[in-house]
Amino acid sequence: MKIFFKKALPHIGALFFFLIIVIIYFFPVFEGKVLQQHDVSQFEGMAQEVLEYGEKTGWTGSMFSGMPTYQITGYEKGINFIDKIKVGLMSVMDPNSAGPIFWLLITSYIMFLFFGTNVFIAILGSIAIALSSYNIIIIEAGHINKLWALAFTPLLLAGFIGTIQKKYAWGFLLFTFGLVFQLLANHFQITYYTGLFCIIMFIGFLFSCLKEKSYKHLLNTSGIFLLGIIFSLGVNINNLYLTNELAQESIRGQSELTSTESSVQEPVSSGLDKDYAFSFSYGKAETLTLLIPNLMGGESGGYLGEDSHLYKTLKAQGAQVGKTVQTYTYWGTQPFTSGPVYFGAIICLLFVFSFFVVTNKSKWWMLGACIFFIFLSWGRNFESFNDFMFYHFPYYNKFRTVSMALVIPGIIFPILSVMALTEIIKGNINKETLQKSLIYSVSIVGGICLILWLIPDTFFNFQSLMDANTGMPDWYLSALMEDRKALLQSDAFRSLVYVLLASALIYWFVKSKNQQKTGIQISILITILVLCDLWQIDKRYLNSDKFMSKRTYKEQRIKKSVADEEILKDKTQSYRVLNLNNPFNETSTSYFHKSIGGYHAAKLRRYQELIEHQITKEMGYITDAFRNNPTQAGIVEALSHCSSLNMLNTKYIIYNPEQSPIINPYHDGNAWFVDSFYFVNNANEEMAALNSLNPLKTAVLDKKFESDLKGFNFAPDSTASIELIKYTPDKLEYKSSSQKDGLIVFSEIYYPHGWKAYVDGKQVTISRADWILRTIPVGAGQHEIVMEFDHDGVKICGIIITTFSGLLILIFVLLIGLSLYKSIREDKKDRE
Repeated sequence: MKIFFKKALPHIGALFFFLIIVIIYFFPVFEGKVLQQHDVSQFEGMAQEVLEYGEKTGWTGSMFSGMPTYQITGYEKGINFIDKIKVGLMSVMDPNSAGPIFWLLITSYIMFLFFGTNVFIAILGSIAIALSSYNIIIIEAGHINKLWALAFTPLLLAGFIGTIQKKYAWGFLLFTFGLVFQLLANHFQITYYTGLFCIIMFIGFLFSCLKEKSYKHLLNTSGIFLLGIIFSLGVNINNLYLTNELAQESIRGQSELTSTESSVQEPVSSGLDKDYAFSFSYGKAETLTLLIPNLMGGESGGYLGEDSHLYKTLKAQGAQVGKTVQTYTYWGTQPFTSGPVYFGAIICLLFVFSFFVVTNKSKWWMLGACIFFIFLSWGRNFESFNDFMFYHFPYYNKFRTVSMALVIPGIIFPILSVMALTEIIKGNINKETLQKSLIYSVSIVGGICLILWLIPDTFFNFQSLMDANTGMPDWYLSALMEDRKALLQSDAFRSLVYVLLASALIYWFVKSKNQQKTGIQISILITILVLCDLWQIDKRYLNSDKFMSKRTYKEQRIKKSVADEEILKDKTQSYRVLNLNNPFNETSTSYFHKSIGGYHAAKLRRYQELIEHQITKEMGYITDAFRNNPTQAGIVEALSHCSSLNMLNTKYIIYNPEQSPIINPYHDGNAWFVDSFYFVNNANEEMAALNSLNPLKTAVLDKKFESDLKGFNFAPDSTASIELIKYTPDKLEYKSSSQKDGLIVFSEIYYPHGWKAYVDGKQVTISRADWILRTIPVGAGQHEIVMEFDHDGVKICGIIITTFSGLLILIFVLLIGLSLYKSIREDKKDRE
């Protein structure tokens, strides 16, 4: 055991160092402060109804009139032992800020140890990955699932590398646990990119094995990867199954509507609309932010100080300004950005250096992967490549924000940098080759910085395509362009300094007589330089000023308005609220009420199309009334023309949150018997029917549901009634009464999976009416009707999850036990 602890001591030191880094950077968190994170705040609103009921349900009525909770709070049966471990790991530190960075440092360190690096270089590589600006910037945005998925990516890659190195047992465990944890983080775009990277690397490994005729190793490695994937899928089968189901029904699935606007059309996407998917495309020139962070002005809405051209110009124009001016500093191709993707000047230098000094042929596969992912990040800026990917590559069109693809180069750059430093310090390269390689690398990387510092006007005009839409006068734009240029030059010079400092340290090593001692010294010094470099840039975007006390956060985030207070006095079982203030990009309304709007990247496609074709139009009627005829009669008149909002049981309208809401007298209630119904041939006809439909009187159904009502003896009944008796998110109970067989339309969103309807305990089929609502036929008499969300597939998945997660824990315990046993035996032999 003494040998074991002696070997473990340097790694304990590395762990302690990572802990210090995280505590210092996120010190406000350890003081009890919190971040105002957009997506985290939105989550609080979308999840509130489910949390109120104290258990995970498969459905919530609080957003978009109703939607599955699969991608909100999750929906699962059975026991997932691995998920419990993940929850424990996440609870070590604040899971919304410091936690994922801490674990990303640790998993990166583990990965670099498999590359055969020393402790100091492994620490350097871990810092380079974890503190890359993108990982810090997405914390403020609240993209925490994404960061947790990234946090476990190096663990997966460590297993991948270990297996290739014939460390089969540990390779299997690390690969499997890395993939399991990454999938549990529930950000499939990161997993998709990681999978593509592994496929590229496996192809390189395959060619190597075939060339060397290492068929047994190839079979063993392939078998381990396959087994790891099977276990990972087994542990995550529920989420994968439900996510795939939701994808078909959400905006990531294909629409049933067909366009008739143009005879020339792009190929039909089976996922997202291409413009939406490619909206956040990194610019080709913008890729140089990997080396020079402020190349494109930094973040949208950046700040300029008293020394800036714009500040001085505004003062000269007589404008009242404070200590800084917030303006359109960013001039890249994205609609907006919270900051650039910056890998670090020293990391970029070492990346280039690696192609001169690293002998391992895998560097070329990594270079190919790097270029591939950079091409993906360009999106619409490289359509000839990305259109093919979007329309033909499996599942690729399910994802948006293609600039995210840069997370893989964000791992490859440090890997190759670490490989380069390792080659240098091990003395595997003669001094003459090393010196020439250093000159070439500095000439390339330092040369780019030098040129852009001295003559940036030669390459850029510092204008954005969106400048024309801002209404800026010429004098303002002229001063702003000068400041954009100054921001680029300042960071180009800054990167040049870091490149030269790192180069000087490497040159010192080349000339050193005691290279073993100097190697450790430059490892430490370059690590410090990389830490300082990334730390300075990260603090531009996430610093102590962004944190606030928990009390202040709650006061700002969760605050009942006058309208909310008034609506909450209504104790009716269920009704909906429309907030006219940006309703489809907020969840504050969902926190308190069942909202017509909401915020989610996987809202149901049919509901989104109802928004686009009907609800937006009807909202226009209401807002026009508030502006042009703001009397009670005028507003009520507008509401009488809002048939889609009325059939969604929109009882309250919020126009000014600090005033009483408008009560809609035309809301249709929770459910009703219709006087008639008819079928249409397709989705286009069904949507068009809503333009003139009176939902209380007539129902329109797609003909695909015709068989559901076959043999039904429908007859209108003016005395028929139905009442909602009890509401919970996943179960609704009604009582109905009618003298004749009737058709009931429910003001509940139709979803073809999970929902079951029972009339007096007997299950009946749920059909779809009026584009988005549920309907069932009911016989004459009094009935108890129950609608319950009870997904059979989830029950089966629960059994699979429990089995696979339990087996994986057992394998892990056995291997740990075997390793400890071997360690004890070795220690005993050494003493003998």
